[in-house]
Formats: sequence, structure tokens, C-alpha cells
Amino acid sequence: MMLNWKDNPAMPAGLIYEGVSGEPLKYSGGSAAQSSVFHAFDAFLGVRHSKGSAEFLNRMRDYMPPSHKAFIEEIHLAPSLRDHHILASGNGQFLAAYNQCLEALAELRSYHLTVMTKYIVIAAAKAKGKRPSHLPGPLQALEGMGTGGTVVLSFLKSVRDKTLEAILHQSD
Repeated sequence: MMLNWKDNPAMPAGLIYEGVSGEPLKYSGGSAAQSSVFHAFDAFLGVRHSKGSAEFLNRMRDYMPPSHKAFIEEIHLAPSLRDHHILASGNGQFLAAYNQCLEALAELRSYHLTVMTKYIVIAAAKAKGKRPSHLPGPLQALEGMGTGGTVVLSFLKSVRDKTLEAILHQSD
């Protein structure tokens, strides 16, 4: 199942996986935020996310292969491409190439937002119109949530906007 059991008001104690654990477990659902590629690009390009988004993104690293998680941490520990190379060089061509990378990443994030809106948000709204109007409180609380457990549209807009905010200008 793609839906998260962590931070899920419908299952506050988690979910018991028979044959795995007698205690309820809590996991986030599948999310593009679990992809090492996005984390590596953010780390390499110096994209700094809002506190809430950063906390969620860091939690999603727990679902990555350990070597991927370690690679991302190594990028974070390395001298910043943005500060130590692009800004320090004063080279306009480097700055332009760096900004093109950020713009491409923001474009990919905008596309992801479009896909999520079309296939998840709009589809859920259509399905909502076909079911009984009264849902129990915990199920109502899940409306608008992404599979990973975020308020999907505001989260995706936030990571896209923070990517665009990282664009440098000649005077930076």
C-alpha cells in the first residue's frame, strides 16, 4: 500500500504486520522524496529547504540504501559548490551554468507538481464526489495528504520555490 502509516490519524498507533512484528510499526508511504537523486542534486547545488520540508526530506533518507544516504552526507560535508566555487570564482559562465541546473531542477519539480495534481489530487476529488459525504474524522484528515505523509501541494510548491530561490544573480 502506498499510503503512509506514520503520522496517519487513521492509525495513530501504526500498523501490525502479521508475521513481522507483534508491535505496530509506522512507515511513511512511497514518495519521490525517497529518491537519492533529488537529495543529491539539492546537496550539490546548495538548495536549502524550509524547516518542515527539510525535516521530512531528512526522514525520507531512512528509506534509501545506506550507501546512497552516505553519498548524500558526503556531498553535504564537501566544500559548497555554490559558495566555494561558483561565487568565489566570479566567473559569469559558471554562474549561468549553475543557474541553468537550478532552473532545470525547478522545472522537473514543477512537472512533478503537475503530475501529482492531475493524477492524485484531481482523481481524489472526483472519487470524493462518488462516495458518501460523511467520512469518519481520521479519514477526512487524510484528504490532501501525499503518499509520504505531507500536505502534498504545499510541500511540492515549497521545494520547487526553494530551488528557484537558490538561483544566483551577478551581485550575490
